[in-house]
Amino acid sequence: MKRFKSYKVKSVVKFLKILPIATKTGTVTIKYPYQEPLVTESFRGAIEVDPAKCVGCGACTRICPPKALTLTLEGNTMILKYFVGRCIFCGMCADTCPEKAISVTKEFELATGNVFDLYTDIEHEVKTCSICGKSFISKKLGDKVASKVSDIPSETMDLCPDCRRKEALKRFIGALE
Repeated sequence: MKRFKSYKVKSVVKFLKILPIATKTGTVTIKYPYQEPLVTESFRGAIEVDPAKCVGCGACTRICPPKALTLTLEGNTMILKYFVGRCIFCGMCADTCPEKAISVTKEFELATGNVFDLYTDIEHEVKTCSICGKSFISKKLGDKVASKVSDIPSETMDLCPDCRRKEALKRFIGALE
């Protein structure tokens, strides 16, 4: 019994030593769903892709470690898909995007009952090759490249890489004759 009292006295003394520190610090734990959580400036949440800025170049898909971003070609449409369920919120896609179309948000409450709510799709029209008809680049990206590179003929810009190689070879052989 004496040992129990000594333990109780020690714990009360310890509490009295900590009490002034605790009163200066204030509340440390927040009541989460009822109070706003602390989100700092360096916090990285889900990404957001601006469809107006995105040209469909695919730089983000190549740098994404968990492959949360994918670029697929379905018919005459190029689709940039973002699956938040795979995202590790590293922000490498936002750093890599040449158009600054991707931004990292502070959003982290992403739970949902429907798995399809975790997908975001951005659709781009695609250019087709004027010779073989193969889809090869988004129209936005093709227009951007054409505006920056003026010394290449527009007929060449409308060719897929395979047909462009063949046409360049034909021009080269024609120049040799």
